[in-house]
Amino acid sequence: MMKSSFWLVFLYCIIVTYSCQTARVSRARENNFKHSYCTPTVTYVNPAWPDSGLHPIPPGRLSSHDSLLCNILGIDAYLAELLTIPADSARELRRLSLKQKIDQRILVAQTESAAVVAELDCEEERANLAGIYLDNLNSKLNHRLTIASVVVGALTTAATALISPHNTQAAVGISGGLVSAALALSTINPKGRKIEFYHERNLLKSIWDQTPVNAGYPLFVWKMLHTRQFSNSGSVTLAESIRSRWLQFELDGKADKDKEGLLFGSGGYYHSDELHTRAAMLNQLQSTIRSINQDLASLVVVIGTL
Repeated sequence: MMKSSFWLVFLYCIIVTYSCQTARVSRARENNFKHSYCTPTVTYVNPAWPDSGLHPIPPGRLSSHDSLLCNILGIDAYLAELLTIPADSARELRRLSLKQKIDQRILVAQTESAAVVAELDCEEERANLAGIYLDNLNSKLNHRLTIASVVVGALTTAATALISPHNTQAAVGISGGLVSAALALSTINPKGRKIEFYHERNLLKSIWDQTPVNAGYPLFVWKMLHTRQFSNSGSVTLAESIRSRWLQFELDGKADKDKEGLLFGSGGYYHSDELHTRAAMLNQLQSTIRSINQDLASLVVVIGTL
């Protein structure tokens, strides 16, 4: 009786030990996700531009939307002078110089937007990759434990059928049932394993906290995200709109302190579903910043007609 029970327990220990060994190998791979490889190697530099308030654009020449965009870009002085210079051959060189400066500033703005989008895209890919890795790991572990539970159950049934003494049969049946139950319970872990995942530079934080000062963004991108006139409604900023969508669709209307600290802090131990949530937030933010190019494209067309 004791010998039969011993072998069932021994089988369970082998399975658990194998699972632990697999976990140790997995942890070595997880170091690839632990720290971010997406942080820019240089900080964003905000160039100095002329004071736009000294040279207001003549009224009626641009829409209020384009005038505000020129203000944020810092090209008011160039554009105001361009609009007042006569279009004759004597001033053509100055006009070309002003247009070149305007084009340069717009190009810088487009490059700044693209740089932030690239960083967010890299972080999204990193979070998704870590999430998929955990999904696969949890799936494989549950699959092995399920098979082991079935095997133990089958062996227990066979053993109780072959062993004749009633007491021995009962002991083997109970032992096998306990081992099978332990294996089955091991698979009941809705969230699965965790992984260390850090993001010391977190562009989501300032959007969530709605901080009034720039935190890690190029100045042009920051202003576009925090100027109400550039949202569809005009009543909230793009940053406020993004935060509202995060809260409603990614956090189910509420954010507990632990999850808030994890997603918008410097990171920590993530479950796979939390990694996928972070990836979705990063994707929404980068999509919004990409949309800024629509405003820039419209302004380029308008300036080209002046």
